Amino acid sequence: MKNSDEFFLELKDSVSIMDLYTEEPCDAHFHFHEDYEIYLFQGGDVDLYIEQSFHHMLRGHLAVFNDRELHRACHYGRVPYKRLAVHFNPRLVHGMSTPGTNLLGCFQNHRPGRDNVILLSEEQMDKLIKLCRRLDEVSGSGEYGADILTVTSLAEVLVYVNSLYREFRQEKPVVPDKTITSILDYIDTHLSPELSLASIADCFSIDRYYLSHLFKQQTGNTVYHYILLKKTAAAKQLLAEGKTVTETCYLSGFNDYNNFIRTFKKITGISPGQYQKSFLMKQELH
Repeated sequence: MKNSDEFFLELKDSVSIMDLYTEEPCDAHFHFHEDYEIYLFQGGDVDLYIEQSFHHMLRGHLAVFNDRELHRACHYGRVPYKRLAVHFNPRLVHGMSTPGTNLLGCFQNHRPGRDNVILLSEEQMDKLIKLCRRLDEVSGSGEYGADILTVTSLAEVLVYVNSLYREFRQEKPVVPDKTITSILDYIDTHLSPELSLASIADCFSIDRYYLSHLFKQQTGNTVYHYILLKKTAAAKQLLAEGKTVTETCYLSGFNDYNNFIRTFKKITGISPGQYQKSFLMKQELH
């Protein structure tokens, strides 16, 4: 059983609020996080890609991502890029949800890459920013009761975010090139050791060099790297479900155990065994 000081340290590491400002152009690669993310766009010339769709961002766009959704933002640099990002461990509020109020509903109850983005009014933006600043203030405090106030402030943010998603019709994503969309769907459903640029090109009767160029142009990633990201995301889910590291290796589409360990650690920063141990420890804690 962990003492309160250990719990407080883990709690502090489980919530992060970042007010970000970028002037130079940037083109992020597809990635996913170990936690859930709330992303409020406040300005800039940015395209946001989420799985098989993208949105040209407008001031007030709010996006949510769970820990398996691949996403990337392209900032073209003509206007300063300003956004607010909140990252949190979903287990912090797991026990606070009720049958009528699922604090994680907007993160979990949608198809990957769909229904992630809605548009807020200035008044709604202001309210969300105030709630996030309050969360930032209490999560960084070392005062008595800060741990409780951090969780309750996070819950307040999540109640408001979920209410916004329930109230508004989701922004319709722009779908990329139909060929690439079909290929992304194919990758999702055919994670195996045989999956490769060559096998995909053969399946879709496309020249592999043209496919490589088109895929990189549309997604910002090579086919090879995207497949590795998807396999790693699948492996995280399998480990969370209790599969052994060996079982996870083959079920997520790797055929070489050492390569699986090496790839997982390179992408996530920790080994599969460490990830599963950390996941189970946090589950016991909450």
